[in-house]
Amino acid sequence: MLKAMSATVLLTFGIGAFATESLEGFKKRFDLVRDQQGEVKFVKMKLASSKFTVQPLIEQVKSDIRAEITRLQSKSFDTQLDELAIELGSHDKNTETVENVEVIRRSLERLKSLNVRELLNDLDKSDVLSQFSLDMEAALKENGLTTIASVDDTRYFYKRAVVYEVVKKALEYAKKQLGDVPVLNIVSHIIVQVHGMIMEQRITHQNMFLFYLENVGEDKLGISVHSADRIFSSIYESRISAINYIESNRATENWASYGLNKFYTMVRMANNKLRRSLPSFDKAPARLNFGFVDVVEGGHRVIKNLIHTKHSFSQDMAIAYDYSDPQKVKRLRSLLNLGELALGFVTVPGWLKEQVVSFMRSYYVEQKKLEGSLIGYFEYTGDVKMAKQIKAGLINPYFQ
Repeated sequence: MLKAMSATVLLTFGIGAFATESLEGFKKRFDLVRDQQGEVKFVKMKLASSKFTVQPLIEQVKSDIRAEITRLQSKSFDTQLDELAIELGSHDKNTETVENVEVIRRSLERLKSLNVRELLNDLDKSDVLSQFSLDMEAALKENGLTTIASVDDTRYFYKRAVVYEVVKKALEYAKKQLGDVPVLNIVSHIIVQVHGMIMEQRITHQNMFLFYLENVGEDKLGISVHSADRIFSSIYESRISAINYIESNRATENWASYGLNKFYTMVRMANNKLRRSLPSFDKAPARLNFGFVDVVEGGHRVIKNLIHTKHSFSQDMAIAYDYSDPQKVKRLRSLLNLGELALGFVTVPGWLKEQVVSFMRSYYVEQKKLEGSLIGYFEYTGDVKMAKQIKAGLINPYFQ
């Protein structure tokens, strides 16, 4: 075990030259829109289809629900719940953690006994999801689905924070149209999940782009330093809350450096966290990028997240990949996803439901988005197999 390691040694496993370097993934995923002088003005995602439709995502979520229900009804269900409980910290001294885990378990056990397939069939008879699809597609078409950065418009994303209104409208419409509470629970879950997938892909791609900005020279990417600095700023501008006008002003006033300051503040925090964690590792860890590190701890090799903790009540780093069990992260995330649906079928106080939902989302929502940078790392270094493994853990059919 490492008992101590100096900052000098820390640099030996910092991000440096890669054995294999390929920009094929970058070219496949991003489109740089230039002005007549050749300067990059927008960064856009390259989508599989020029016409985006919501319906395939809806069908995917419904299919995932059916598959997870089948898994719940298998003989290994109790074992899976035990694994989930241990992973979330059911033996934690924090009483709130224990309470959350118990509610999640009770909810999933209740969901196991419901005829969810029949409820999904009943849902197909209404027009709620088809109307949601039309409204969401119209909003995304008007507000630019594919753009992940705008070099010159300092309020590009702030002015376009309208998609949530579509979700709000869809949920209100569902309440009016569906009198059956179980069916309403399912349609509400599907609407929220689809919205999350659509929004998630932008941040996932942004984090992937941040990997390239940090590790590849601007000349190789075909971007000037001037544009690169402002792409950093646009990425972080997109994460400003619609009600935080003060922060929007701050971004505008400091556009050339706003994003770089945000990014390197995050990097410094990650470096400090890694430095404090060194004594727990069996050997010097391999730094993959600004947000992830490959470590061996207690003889167990995993990829850890340097930015996000395991969940809101944990100080441990989140695990993005477990080499001994490649499906573990995806399996646990799928159960938590289903747990959010299951909460609608048990009687718990509103405050407790909100607490449990927040707890479950703290386990994987932000962690998944940052893993875009990890996919970028593996595509850049030519490890296609690992890139696919990490992508599978996102559980998002929209991310191709």
